[in-house]
Amino acid sequence: MSLPPTDSRPPANSTAAVNGWLVLILVVMASALTFRIVVDSVRNQPDYTPRTVTPRGNLAEDEQTTIRLFEAASPTVVWIHTQGYERIGPDAVAKRELTSGTGVIWDEDGRIITNLHVVEGSVFGGVGELEVELPNKQVFPVDFIGAVSSCDIAVLQIRAAPKELQPVTLGTSNDLKVGQRVFAIGSPFGMNQTLSSGIISGLDREVQGNSDVVLKRLIQTDAAINPGNSGGPLLDSSGRLIGINTAILSRSGDSAGIGFAVPINDVVQSVQAVITESQLPPSPTLGIAVLDDATAEANGISVSDLPAGVVVLQVYENSPAAKAGLRGCRVQMGAIILGDILVAIDDQPLPSARELRPVLDRHQPGDIVRVRVLRNGRIGEVNVELQALKVLL
Repeated sequence: MSLPPTDSRPPANSTAAVNGWLVLILVVMASALTFRIVVDSVRNQPDYTPRTVTPRGNLAEDEQTTIRLFEAASPTVVWIHTQGYERIGPDAVAKRELTSGTGVIWDEDGRIITNLHVVEGSVFGGVGELEVELPNKQVFPVDFIGAVSSCDIAVLQIRAAPKELQPVTLGTSNDLKVGQRVFAIGSPFGMNQTLSSGIISGLDREVQGNSDVVLKRLIQTDAAINPGNSGGPLLDSSGRLIGINTAILSRSGDSAGIGFAVPINDVVQSVQAVITESQLPPSPTLGIAVLDDATAEANGISVSDLPAGVVVLQVYENSPAAKAGLRGCRVQMGAIILGDILVAIDDQPLPSARELRPVLDRHQPGDIVRVRVLRNGRIGEVNVELQALKVLL
């Protein structure tokens, strides 16, 4: 048996590939030659001269004023962020930035002012650890000192605060005028030290804040305020702090030219109240809200029908009560279903909510108390480690 004759011609697809490469090489060579000819012809033109840079000249006076304002005020502005751990695999976690906002350096002792809504997830929800980044990129952990919810103002304290802190210059909100220029510095979308400007568009505004709080006496501005600007300064044309940026009105969630700031006079009162309260001996707490007579009556519950003891209305997340498994009230079919009822702490009877604070004040934060609880008609006991009451005015 003989084999079929061998075809000495190259395969058709091989010939096509060779021809394709030849065409590509010729095109590249032609392009390079054309470019060289064009460049040489331009250079050989007798009237060809390289472009020169036009001197800028002096900046306009208003530009110089804005630059000086930013350079003076920006060292007083910090970036606040919450760091937490996020699962990235079955056996792996990674540190992530969970939330962020802006703050201002209030004094040389390292107190920082920001919005309560910037930090409440970490403070009351136990989500992540709070840190501040200074303009020089130094990062420090901070502690929550207290807050005034009606103004959305929170006070933080830098741990081991450095000596070179530059506090913000305070102004007043007594003499603000619609139409005067204002400036905002913040960290919109994590872009630190961002400056925007505008005017005061209105005064004495009211805006719905987080939860059921209505923020009052707000300054309205068209200076760009975006997510991340919250807690940052609103400055007048002298670089003085006249407000803390707190909210925007926007359908998209981005700046729409309607932003709001808490006036500085309200900020000063809030900070002073928090600092004064925080200097008192710390009060121990279970981390609950109790059902008072007014709330019961407002929800159709007769006070005379309530059992003796302290009715737990709400258990705060990540609180000692939550860790001990206590339960608050819940709403079912439009009616309130009572939560746990505390009847005694360390054998001290609790006939009503009025006795709870005096009994707790006999202890210190960190003490473990034995709480007797009535649930579904049955008595049980749980041990609860008391924590220091956070200042929330």
